[in-house]
Amino acid sequence: MNSAALAGFLATTARPVPPGAPGGTRATGGPVQLDHRGLRSTAGSNAVLAVSRVVRRADGNVTDREVAELMRADPHALTRLLPPFGAVGVDEGGVSMVADSLGFQHLFHTETGSAGSAVLSSSALQAGWAASAPLDRTAVGIQSLLGWQMGQRTLFDGIRKLDPGAVARLGEDGVAVSASRARATAPIELTDAVHEAAALLRVSLNALLDDHPEAVLQLTGGMDSRLLLSAIPERRRRGLRAMTLEVPGTGDVARARAITARYGIHHSVHGLTDVAAVTAAQAWELCRADAIRLDGMADPVALAAQRIAERDFDQGVRISGLGGEIARGFYYVGRTRDRPYTRKDAEQLAAWRMFVNEAVEPGLLTDEFSTQAREAANRAVYDALRAGGDEWFRAADELYVGHRMQRWAGATDVAVSDQRVVINPMLDPGFLDIAARLRPQDKAHARFLGALQMELDPELGVMPLDGRPPPSAYANPVPWQPALDAVRTGRRAARKALQRLRRGNRPPAGGSIMAAKVVAHWRENPGLLDPVNGLDFVRADWVEAVLAGRVEPRPSSVAFVTNLIVVSSPDPG
Repeated sequence: MNSAALAGFLATTARPVPPGAPGGTRATGGPVQLDHRGLRSTAGSNAVLAVSRVVRRADGNVTDREVAELMRADPHALTRLLPPFGAVGVDEGGVSMVADSLGFQHLFHTETGSAGSAVLSSSALQAGWAASAPLDRTAVGIQSLLGWQMGQRTLFDGIRKLDPGAVARLGEDGVAVSASRARATAPIELTDAVHEAAALLRVSLNALLDDHPEAVLQLTGGMDSRLLLSAIPERRRRGLRAMTLEVPGTGDVARARAITARYGIHHSVHGLTDVAAVTAAQAWELCRADAIRLDGMADPVALAAQRIAERDFDQGVRISGLGGEIARGFYYVGRTRDRPYTRKDAEQLAAWRMFVNEAVEPGLLTDEFSTQAREAANRAVYDALRAGGDEWFRAADELYVGHRMQRWAGATDVAVSDQRVVINPMLDPGFLDIAARLRPQDKAHARFLGALQMELDPELGVMPLDGRPPPSAYANPVPWQPALDAVRTGRRAARKALQRLRRGNRPPAGGSIMAAKVVAHWRENPGLLDPVNGLDFVRADWVEAVLAGRVEPRPSSVAFVTNLIVVSSPDPG
């Protein structure tokens, strides 16, 4: 796949323009040259371009004229648009770019203050290749354990992701970044939070269906998508379109069918059977293409499998429940009470919740690099927690929102934007503010989301979730609920501990099949692994064993190696 075929932009002060420019259309702002492809102009010219396909607030679509005017007058106002949102603008003095408050739309730049060959881009790959940047070994080590990146690192030294809600400008003095405005922090009572969130979601879903009556709801057996359906008035549910991806081992389809039958919703279900039908060569090209879309910083194997499964679904506008995790303390462990924490707490959280599913297998990396990688990853997790404050659960919330959501969820969400428009109402800045202001005790064990469900639609609130009690049980916990929660936490901990003892991880849906096909293609074309063999932190004997069939690598290892191949193989187009 040629990276130049992807929509995006590259702005640089270098002359001539270095390899990596996306081609297409060229504009000039002072000393900066902007090359872009596939982006929609918001002002009838090349002056302001929308990088994202989602351009809306909770109450509806935002006009092109307003985007262009705000980009010129107050670009920070654009950070309050629904994630993912990004825009780039060119004027007589240079080029500016802005992203949403969550950092969901990934934009990249060289270090601030850099001049001469400074770069702004929608692609870390294009930015890194254009700046001839070497690999960031710390970032590589972190990704070998997490499967995604922390903070604003990229796999290239000197290339940074734009901070959430920030504005970057490239002019004659190089790159300058202005920080986002501080979020609201005043505490909010649970009852008030429920009323405000319910009102916001009702406005958002009604406006969304007004603007996009053909939109399809991604309906699972979980709580988040049910909340979105509950925010839609019952009179608008009949004839609504919904889809469910059938994944073995889950009860999503059964729950979704019960709900859609009750309200007359048109329901589509498709499984992962098509993954087995692709050839080894096709599997490799699909994974390689998605590694480019992900800038090498998330799981291309999982994304490729998902894309194949999605082929039978109608595309267009998709309503996603992504974001509900923000409001239920995703990283909470144990009894929820205010407490300080230590580095040991951070390392235990990382080992239990963050390194288990995405880590590469032992033997892929050299012992020295593996040790350095774990030290770097533990340090990054601890530093991220410290930036979130002195209280453990509030810091864990910031770790999830400020790192996992923007770097993992954002990367995968943006990567499918060429295929469909995904709208996530619970990523609205207003909803994020409400979640941030709640006490951890009110978010823990889905208490807030359960109460929100009962406020929106009690009828749906008493229907059980997939493998869990109904939302009503979380909204009104019984006196012995803490004991039940402790049992559930203990079971999760036991499963994670067993997983670690077995030194295994849980592959994504369809990931094992895709990974096996990619490995088969490597064995037929061993030269594909030459870029990896040139890296001193990858063990040559592991590569040899994989090619000889003595090692069947984990899907997480196949994803990691695929990303390394793409990042180490400039494709200037």
